[in-house]
Amino acid sequence: MKCKVSQAEFAKALRACEKSLLLKANLPVLANILISIGKNKLEILSTNLETATKVTIPSQTQQEGKTTLPGRVLMEFVSQLPEGTVEFEKLGEEVVLSAKGYSARLATMAPEEFPAIPKIEAGREFAIEAQAFAKCALQIVFCAAQDEGRPILNGVLCEGVKGRLSMVATDGYRLGFVEVPTQSQEKAIKIVIPAKSVGEVAKLISENLDGQEEKTLKMVVAANLNQVNFKVGSIEFTSRLIEGEFPDWQKIIPTSFATKAKIAREEFIRKIKIASIFARDSGSIVRLKLEGKKLTILANTSQVGSNETETEVEITGKGGEIAFNYRYLLEALSAIDSEDVNFEMSESLTPGRLTSTEGQEGFFHIIMPVRLQA
Repeated sequence: MKCKVSQAEFAKALRACEKSLLLKANLPVLANILISIGKNKLEILSTNLETATKVTIPSQTQQEGKTTLPGRVLMEFVSQLPEGTVEFEKLGEEVVLSAKGYSARLATMAPEEFPAIPKIEAGREFAIEAQAFAKCALQIVFCAAQDEGRPILNGVLCEGVKGRLSMVATDGYRLGFVEVPTQSQEKAIKIVIPAKSVGEVAKLISENLDGQEEKTLKMVVAANLNQVNFKVGSIEFTSRLIEGEFPDWQKIIPTSFATKAKIAREEFIRKIKIASIFARDSGSIVRLKLEGKKLTILANTSQVGSNETETEVEITGKGGEIAFNYRYLLEALSAIDSEDVNFEMSESLTPGRLTSTEGQEGFFHIIMPVRLQA
C-alpha cells in the first residue's frame, strides 16, 4: 500500500480520531488506528469499543491496502511534520512515513485483528445544522452525572419529533434542557446517548468546521435503538446507546415561579466567583437574597470569614432567599450567552431556574437548592 497525502489534512484527521482511541487497552490493537487506502482516498478509523471515529481525506493513491499503526505515535509524528506532502508506504511489517527530510518507520498489526464497526443498515435519520447542534449540546452536556452509580444519568436524553430535537441532561442536582431545530420528517423517537459521546460530537464540529461554515449534521439512530451515527463533512462518529428508562425529569420543574429577576450575567458571574472564595470550605454554598430592587449574594466559613455583595436588579414578585452550590450556578451561567439572564425562584426549597433573556427559547437550567441553615 502506498500513497501521498496532505500533512495538514492527515494531522487534522488523526486529531479527530484520537477521541475514540484507547491508549491503555487489554486488546493492544485498540491502541492502533486502522488506515485504509482506496482509490483517491485514505480512511482513518479508531475505536474504543464504546465509540468509533472515522475520517476520510483525499490521497494520491499508488497502491491500495489496509493496516493498523500505533495511534498516539502516528498522531504525534505527523503533527510535527512541516506542511506539504507526506508519503505513506508499507514495506513488509512496517510503514515508512516521509516528508521533506523527515522519516519514520512504524510497526504494524494485522488489520484483521481490528474490531469490526457495526454499520447502521436501517434507522431513523435527523438532519441538523451542525453548528447549532454543537452549541446546544455544549450548553447542557456537563449536567450529566459523572459517577457510575446510575448509568442512565451518564447519558443525554434525546427526543426527536417532527421539526425539533430536545436534549436533557441531569445528575439529580441540576438539569439542563435545550431544543435544536431539525429537518427531519421522522416519527417521534426517544433515546439516551452517553454524555461523553454527545460532547465529543460537539467538539468534533467545533474543531473541524469553520465558525461561519454552514454544514448539516446527519444523525442516524439504528432501528433496534442500540447505536447512533453522526456524520458531518468527512467525519463519522458512532456511539452505543444507554439502555434503561430516563427519569421523569419534567416532574421536578415547577409549573410557575413566584419571583423573577433580570441580572447582568458577567456581573453575576464575578460576584459568585468572589463568594466562592468564602464558600469552598463550607460545602460550596452561596446564598442569594432577592429583596426590593436588590440581589444580595452571601457566603461564609467560620474558619475563613464571610462575604456579602449587592447588585441592583429588576425584580418581579415577592422576592426571597435561596442557597445553591456555587459550581452549579457558575457552570449554568457560563452556558448562557446573553448579556442578561433571568433567574426565577419560588421558595427556599424549590428549584431555581436560569434562562437567557435573548432569543434562545427552549433552553433553561434548573438547579436544586441547598437547605438554608437557621
